Amino acid sequence: MKSSSKKEIIYETATALFAQHGFHAIGIDRIISESNVAKMTLYKYFPSKEHLIESILIRRDEQLRTSIIQSMDEAITPLEKIKSIFQWYEKWFEQPNFYGCMFIKASEEFSQETPKIRQISQDHKQWLTDVVEELLIKIGVKHPASLANFIMVTLDGLTVNANIFAYAGGMKLDSSWSFVENLILQSKQH
Repeated sequence: MKSSSKKEIIYETATALFAQHGFHAIGIDRIISESNVAKMTLYKYFPSKEHLIESILIRRDEQLRTSIIQSMDEAITPLEKIKSIFQWYEKWFEQPNFYGCMFIKASEEFSQETPKIRQISQDHKQWLTDVVEELLIKIGVKHPASLANFIMVTLDGLTVNANIFAYAGGMKLDSSWSFVENLILQSKQH
């Protein structure tokens, strides 16, 4: 087995375990066991559990940014692009391996003593907030920063709710989107 594929197996295994069970509940020994790699192999690529978590969060951020941008690229207008973000979330909630947001989990599980893990999580959330704010500016709403923050709180709340209730067949976001859409339209500067 090539060493790069061993690294990939470690990534995939640790990501799945952390997503499902959280970061503190999963130890290095379980990752090693389920990855079927030697302890030295894991430490060759990831010198500590904290480094592994940081690497996973950075990769997850890159993957989500790419996926969300692809979803928005299918939309034309700024309002449709914001709606496509809600649709992206809805599809994510429907995935059989949906266990909530790794960035929310990381920020809940790690204190200020682990600033890099918290910073990666904050950067991801800030990136999406900035994307939404830029779209709101193009729409011409009053107070785009405040509305972008409200939309992010809504999306994060929907994420937590979908994880808590583990909706069979996913969670439909039509009513949430309708509310947000009305808010955006009412916030347009005349």
